Amino acid sequence: MKQNTLLCLLLLTIGSLAAKVNNPIAPTSAPKDTLRLENIFPFQQQHCHGSTIVELPNHDLLCAWFQGSGERTSDDVAIKGARYNHQTHQWSTPFILADTPGFPDINPVLFVDSKSQLWLTWYSVLAYQWSTSLLKFRISNNYQQKTGAPVWRWQDVIQVKADGTPTTGIGEQDPFVKTLIRKFEDYYQYLLQKGDISDSANANISRNDWEKARKFYTDLARGSNLMGDGSEMDAKGVTVRKQLGYPLMRRIGWQTRNKPLQLGNKILLPLYSDGLNLSLVAITTDFGETWSFSEPILGGGAIQPTLALQKDGTITMLMRDNGPAPKRLMKSISRDEGFTWSSVVDTDIPNPGTAADVVVLKSGNWALILNDVEEGRHKLSVWLSTDEGKSWPYRKTIVDGKPGGVIRGHYPAIIQGTDERIHLSYTNQVADPGGSGELKNIVHAVFSESWLMH
Repeated sequence: MKQNTLLCLLLLTIGSLAAKVNNPIAPTSAPKDTLRLENIFPFQQQHCHGSTIVELPNHDLLCAWFQGSGERTSDDVAIKGARYNHQTHQWSTPFILADTPGFPDINPVLFVDSKSQLWLTWYSVLAYQWSTSLLKFRISNNYQQKTGAPVWRWQDVIQVKADGTPTTGIGEQDPFVKTLIRKFEDYYQYLLQKGDISDSANANISRNDWEKARKFYTDLARGSNLMGDGSEMDAKGVTVRKQLGYPLMRRIGWQTRNKPLQLGNKILLPLYSDGLNLSLVAITTDFGETWSFSEPILGGGAIQPTLALQKDGTITMLMRDNGPAPKRLMKSISRDEGFTWSSVVDTDIPNPGTAADVVVLKSGNWALILNDVEEGRHKLSVWLSTDEGKSWPYRKTIVDGKPGGVIRGHYPAIIQGTDERIHLSYTNQVADPGGSGELKNIVHAVFSESWLMH
């Protein structure tokens, strides 16, 4: 047992390098102006990824992640969790939070709502492709016990219907397709202005590639993969029978990644679709009884959104860049509490096509956790902005591996506790000293805003 503990500490030291911290594994009694890193559970060969973290009303922490032999093609993947006791400073033995037998369960998100209810949202992958994901949530009022899983009082599926009511098929006036066409045109003009689209051999995107992508995603939104008999009105107002597409791929495949933004009793849950390669916000004002949905947010592979509320009520959405160069976090804003969104633009923040997460601190500053490189997941840093994301002058590195190396720190989550300390969870990967590939676990990091700024 002692040898295993020493090995875990050694691996964590190798895998995580904190700027300006002499001992990256400081004791739990360390001053608030230092960084503390700790393994939530020992390193293992099983895949563990996509963590989320929440502070409970009793000041304990709850962390969740998915774990199994793989991801979307591995039926043994389940949502696991562990509790942090703020009095003993110890993480519990992991336990199951959700497990759909025979299906992979992926990307948990934990949060506590304005009624002090604990939520878990995640998705099951129905047919081994991300585009077949089924979005789910659980709610608990009995979750602050010291060991084991919460007692869930409710579970349901979030059935996404962001496309009006095309009851007899997707016709020419379908609002979802018309919105996508407009969004594609807006983004095309933005890329033209930037010089990212041209017929030049040096262009980031050729006109031909752009047109192929636009047609592929628009056809998918039209239901081209599920055609059937339908009817619609022609220009003269006459109902005609014709072959139409049906909106299955607009209603499944939605995925969670980051925590919601809460505006009183309104919950804005950010979603994304690998199938449609865009983002969306699910909105409930009655704690999950009913849901409405924003218009789609479309960029060059703008997915896995994270939300931040500005002081004037504007919402900023930052998104992973799953598209072509330049590799940057993408941004959109909403001025109507998340229903409509501006055209997507690139920020100056590097992003190699990985998840990032932001939190608005009690001070009004923003803290962002990300892989701040254009390629790889070997470097994980936390940035701080004092002007609501216009600039990020304060930066500290949490994980500092080598490009192309085994060491990785990625898929982070970030929150601020009631004591104003900032908490992270992230996937930590290092080389197996035994030579059999890599080992992984989930790490908890905690530090103060003051540490970040000095």
